[in-house]
Amino acid sequence: MQKAKPEYGVPAAEAQRSEMQQAVAAYATQHRLVPPLSMEELRDHASRLTSQSSLLDYAMVLLNNEVWRETVASIPYSRRLLLLPQCLRNFADCPATLDEFGLLCEECGRCNIGELQALAEDLGYVVLVAEGSTVVSKLLAGGKVDAVVGVSCLNALEKSFPHMADGAIPGLAIPLTLDGCINTTTDFGHVREAIRLKSSVPWKNQVDTEAIRKIVDGWFDEPFDCATETERIAYDWLLKDGKRWRPFLLACTYSALNEGSSDFPADVRKLAIAVECFHKASLIHDDIEDHDDLRYGQPTLHRQYGIPVAINAGDLLVGEGYRWIAEVENSAAALLRIASANHRTLCVGQGEELIGTERNHPLTAQQVIEIARRKTAPAFGVSLLLGAVAANADQALLDALHTFSESLGIAYQIRDDLEEYTSGQAADLRASIILALAEGSERFYRHFSDDEKSVLTPQVRNRLDELMVVEKASQLLEHYKNEAVRALNPLQSAMLKTLLRRVAAKMLDLF
Repeated sequence: MQKAKPEYGVPAAEAQRSEMQQAVAAYATQHRLVPPLSMEELRDHASRLTSQSSLLDYAMVLLNNEVWRETVASIPYSRRLLLLPQCLRNFADCPATLDEFGLLCEECGRCNIGELQALAEDLGYVVLVAEGSTVVSKLLAGGKVDAVVGVSCLNALEKSFPHMADGAIPGLAIPLTLDGCINTTTDFGHVREAIRLKSSVPWKNQVDTEAIRKIVDGWFDEPFDCATETERIAYDWLLKDGKRWRPFLLACTYSALNEGSSDFPADVRKLAIAVECFHKASLIHDDIEDHDDLRYGQPTLHRQYGIPVAINAGDLLVGEGYRWIAEVENSAAALLRIASANHRTLCVGQGEELIGTERNHPLTAQQVIEIARRKTAPAFGVSLLLGAVAANADQALLDALHTFSESLGIAYQIRDDLEEYTSGQAADLRASIILALAEGSERFYRHFSDDEKSVLTPQVRNRLDELMVVEKASQLLEHYKNEAVRALNPLQSAMLKTLLRRVAAKMLDLF
């Protein structure tokens, strides 16, 4: 009789597996663990549950299952995916064929795949018998499913976890109890239990971002009352196309702290308009400072009206942002303090970048990171913090959001620099992390003057590639992404934690 390999990591005895599951359930309840948990959190908690290193991965799987169990149970069957591995079939006489999506099971009864597939499909599941995460990622990214019940070996589960974690996807994983690539097996009773899992409690673990996006866009559909030509120019610019990430994040944060409600009070609309005023003002000033000619595919404001009028329009939008905040009925003083502090920090960061590049000497990596902390992070932070204050968040949550936005802002700027460099669109490298990471290398200093280093010529690119700056920048990006995720560990709102994990993944193009 074939037995599980001792080094595999799943206890061979069902009694031991059951004992571990009960211990994990009790631990998760006692410590009030809130999903989604990062890999770091899972490993930390799992190490407290078992002293056997060989069982650590298995304990992590059980923990992740436990924190997501109630969420998965509340998600409709029709919004769930059942993912089964092909290695559960009887390879010797399996009549099934394969297509680009996986195994086309004929439910012949020679293995348990057909029975599990029939059970899940009768309930409304999408079922895939496939290996790998590519198809699953497409389904998740396309919004086809909201939860995954999967069966796989520990190694495959470990590889798929980053995809699930980046998207904060609720899931239950049932590990194979026998490792290998053919004729494997699992706890089929637990698989059936996971498939049938159902709760009468409505799913409240997700903010309806599509509905909120429409509401936020609606706030900018109608023209604002303008008594003068100066006001018209400024507000026409405010209503220009754009992603409107900032008002969207503000509204989503408020919603997540109010059980997913999209019934926004007037104060939230005022704050959303305020942060968009600040953002559009910064674009006007940035375009002037960077001598840009186009924005949104059209001439920049200073190209349309001249620099003096454009500067004044930007200044007016800054003033309007503070006016909208001052009109908020509750916590206006706290809101103004947050907005002004972030505004000041952003201006200092922008100024340091301008001064550094005007000196025509490349910045160090630490200087670039510090500029991103000041210049890029406040743009996200002000939205999260104003939305949280509007929802009466406590100081501990505000501190966590501030730390999250700092790390996310730095990661976002590194990603932006990487994208510009790899696509060949980087025109000036002086303030880029790419050039900063090459500074200090004698090989780089010897070959190019400061003027030559700032322009991405084929010679400069070749030298940068030799110094592996892309790899170094990617490592930095991963570091600050992990720092952002780590900042969310203390959050007690699963809805907000899930939202921000997905926001980070979306902004960093991880999911």
